[in-house]
Amino acid sequence: MKTCEYIPIEELTCQPSGGPSLRLQYFLTCRKPEGPGGALYGICVRKYTDISQQPEEAATPPISYSQTFVRQLLQHLIQNAVTPMCLLEVLDELLSAA
Repeated sequence: MKTCEYIPIEELTCQPSGGPSLRLQYFLTCRKPEGPGGALYGICVRKYTDISQQPEEAATPPISYSQTFVRQLLQHLIQNAVTPMCLLEVLDELLSAA
């Protein structure tokens, strides 16, 4: 069985105009294989609001063996306060441009 570790990277709190406050958490995910081989890295974003009891979450499948590359993608997401709803779409745009 492969294990997946969630490594906290950043937490943001923002107040969209006229909306409830949001707390966004960004994680680097690390999936380690059972046998030989390097770890695979992905991304997870969680959103908490004042209104909802349950967080909204989106996670990618593994993106790369390069932790540095995935951390660079995470920095773009953090700078733009990307929410779980548009995580995959934004990543698709970032990876298409790379």
